[in-house]
Amino acid sequence: MPEAAGPVTGAGSNAQSPPFACSWRAGHGGAAWIHVDGELGTVALPQFEATLREARQGARLVVLDLRELTFIASPGVHVILAAAREARRDGQALMLARGPAHVDRVFALTGASTCLSIFDLDPAEPAPALYLG
Repeated sequence: MPEAAGPVTGAGSNAQSPPFACSWRAGHGGAAWIHVDGELGTVALPQFEATLREARQGARLVVLDLRELTFIASPGVHVILAAAREARRDGQALMLARGPAHVDRVFALTGASTCLSIFDLDPAEPAPALYLG
């Protein structure tokens, strides 16, 4: 599976939109690694959903790296929950690398953390060094 062409930005040229970047790359053994950075608000949702769909194509395992996420709105949580349900339905797995405490708290408060596979990862660990699968 080829690496995605580059980051997808949710902020566009609107200076008032919160900054967001989302990209993915293929890992070993049919895995895909999605990296998100910045604020996942409603403006960034279409780009985030598109990246999730693209990364899931042909992947057995999708890892969503939330370590650099600074904010997530409840619609973003809903998108992740829907992607996890679709992945299970399609025989795939979606796992989340735990984000900062304030992002993790959103998953706990919404009850989403009980429905998702969330794991801890050293903040200094680069995604390409992981062997997924």
